[in-house]
Amino acid sequence: MSKNKYIIIALDGAAGSGKSTTAKAVCQKFKYIHVDTGLHYRSLCLYFLNKNISADKVCDYLSCNSISMNSVIDDFSVYLSLDGHHFSSEQLRNQEMNKNVSYYARLPELRNLLLNYQRDLCAYGQKSGFSGIIMDGRDIGSVVLPDADLKFFLHADLSIRQQRRSSDGETDSISGRDKLDSTRKTAPLVCPADAISINTGLHTIDHVVDLFSQHILSLG
Repeated sequence: MSKNKYIIIALDGAAGSGKSTTAKAVCQKFKYIHVDTGLHYRSLCLYFLNKNISADKVCDYLSCNSISMNSVIDDFSVYLSLDGHHFSSEQLRNQEMNKNVSYYARLPELRNLLLNYQRDLCAYGQKSGFSGIIMDGRDIGSVVLPDADLKFFLHADLSIRQQRRSSDGETDSISGRDKLDSTRKTAPLVCPADAISINTGLHTIDHVVDLFSQHILSLG
């Protein structure tokens, strides 16, 4: 693999499939920057909940107001700042967010709002000195980064994914989120035709990272 080539990787999968865990490990190994787009939607969800704006009122709000979006780098990850405020992980990963985020994430207005920002993060990561980027979400390979150098899709049985969520202290049922994410009209969760599909329920995290590494190194 050329030392000067900046690698762009799209990573998709449902809740509990191991996206963030895998992405963080691979990013540390290859000095890539990690973008968890799920946190973008959680941030916007909390932003609107704090303003008492329900999902069905978001379009009206955006027609009259703008939101300033900026980036904050912490170690190998980059986070979204809204109107100069960056929400903590504790604020974004809780039952209230789990219950509401899919209703906001399915809104075309919010997905369009984030699309160019997310695409621009590729250049942002390169300018910030990283060797590549892994962006994870539900529609990265299909919509956000359709021309990525590599595309991965992680999956596992529902029972395994639910157990992982429980081990992380999450008590929400992910089957409902799966349905919302995969059936929404705008940018649904899909496995891109050219993606490398990995069943993380059959492998350890170290093995999954090794599989990613093999494909990255094969780029030449």
